[in-house]
Amino acid sequence: MTTSPAAQWGHAYWAAAEPFTIAALFTPEAGAVTEGVGLPARAAYLVLRAAPLGVAHPAVVTSAFHGFPRTTIERLLPAAWEAISPADAVVATHAAVATSSARQFADHPGNPRVSSMAAMLAEVVAELDTSGRPLAAANQAVDPPTEPWARLWRAMNTLREYRGDAHIAALVAADLDTVEAQVVMADWAGERLHLDRLRESRSLTDEIWLAARARLHQRELLTEQGSLTSAGRECRDQIEAATDIASARPFDRLGADRSWELWQFVGDLSSALIDTGRMIAVTPVGAPWPPPSPRTPRDLAVVPHA
Repeated sequence: MTTSPAAQWGHAYWAAAEPFTIAALFTPEAGAVTEGVGLPARAAYLVLRAAPLGVAHPAVVTSAFHGFPRTTIERLLPAAWEAISPADAVVATHAAVATSSARQFADHPGNPRVSSMAAMLAEVVAELDTSGRPLAAANQAVDPPTEPWARLWRAMNTLREYRGDAHIAALVAADLDTVEAQVVMADWAGERLHLDRLRESRSLTDEIWLAARARLHQRELLTEQGSLTSAGRECRDQIEAATDIASARPFDRLGADRSWELWQFVGDLSSALIDTGRMIAVTPVGAPWPPPSPRTPRDLAVVPHA
């Protein structure tokens, strides 16, 4: 499956941005939001990520998240929304991002550019067509915060969910259920993926994991030993390519020069976190690190969709 230059930019951006974007939901400041209302700090990721959806039924959130068990979300979210409203959780997320970023990047050389990069990215995501993308649409509907770090992060998180919604659609089209998708990704990503953390965060016991492996073996996507067959690797590569294609439009709009500038900027932020040990490079989603390096804006000139 051939991908356009804009799709390649989308993939490169995702890899560069993922550590910074996701780290914001695992900071002490983010954990303090849920701890402050009587929930564990580790609940911050699910609660703060779900907050833009409002008080949605746990089944809807489970569907949108795709990878987390419904039992976990049913146990967590109703209790969370009794303690804090989704709207207040969104505001608290922005405050946590602003505080943690000021702490983590106080002396970062890219600091003066945060406002301009936030404004550029907020303008792009405001005009996205988020039809069929529930998490992207929910993030897009959030009133952009005025604080520069929070504004930058919300726009970046909207792009993250925009790609994630497309990825889930590609998984569904490939007829992979939530556990099968994780099993396939684990072998595809290899050392790029923190398997123990993935399985722990999604409550994937040995019994559940091995049952999914058996189903994939029946479909000839996995060997008996649990490695991807050639058909399985082709399936996963097609999923990634389909995700890239469906995530290209923001980078059509940005153009090659601004895509390059953005890639460098967000990658620098992620590197700062990884280099200081505040974020790990190997994550449960298997994003490549270091991120793939586009050569020059001219080599990957963005062309509009027909």
